[in-house]
Amino acid sequence: MMVIGSNIARAFSLVGALSIIRFRNAVRETRDVGFIFFTMAIGMAVGTQFYLLAAIGAVVISLVILLMTRFDWYARPMSNQILRIQVPEGTPFDRLFDKAFVRYTSSSELIAADSVNAGTLTELTYSIGMKKSDQVEAFLGEIKHLNGNHKVTLIAGYNGTDL
Repeated sequence: MMVIGSNIARAFSLVGALSIIRFRNAVRETRDVGFIFFTMAIGMAVGTQFYLLAAIGAVVISLVILLMTRFDWYARPMSNQILRIQVPEGTPFDRLFDKAFVRYTSSSELIAADSVNAGTLTELTYSIGMKKSDQVEAFLGEIKHLNGNHKVTLIAGYNGTDL
């Protein structure tokens, strides 16, 4: 507000710049829009020779961003993930992984079961939601122990990224 003040040209230039950014790229994350506003405000402050305001604003907002990142404030909850497990053909897999799923996941659902490797293996595809993101390595280790050390693949955040 201090940068734009009562200057109508600055106000319209801000609107124009935002419309160009929005038109060129679809911004998915609200956080990204915040970063765009942050950089534009600092840039406009420097461009209008409000150097002290730009420096103070950059330091204060950067500290807030640092605190939010450090303490994981307002972080998006972990999305569902795809887990692919290969087991030897004929292995009764119905209840094989239940204890590991209860211990490490908040939700698990069998999506598909495919025969792979010329019918010698069965590949199970699950949709899972991890309870804690720092337990992924322990979870995968237990799954590999249960499936006889065959291939295990975890695709993280499949519904939040473009595949």
